[in-house]
Amino acid sequence: MVIMNELALLVDDYINSKGIKYNFISDKLGITRQALYQWLRKKNFSIDDANRILAVIGYKIEYEIKPLEY
Repeated sequence: MVIMNELALLVDDYINSKGIKYNFISDKLGITRQALYQWLRKKNFSIDDANRILAVIGYKIEYEIKPLEY
């Protein structure tokens, strides 16, 4: 059993919370639903991966690097 990393879980939860079907996303990406599941479960799931998936439904992840406040 492969466990999803935190970012993939965030994307998965967001898709589910919006009621979007994986078939819809996989069709738009030109891949099978099984390939989408495998993509979400890969060890090195990245922000670029997340944004590629989320772009299908009109969303993206933004991030920022900030200095620590001591």
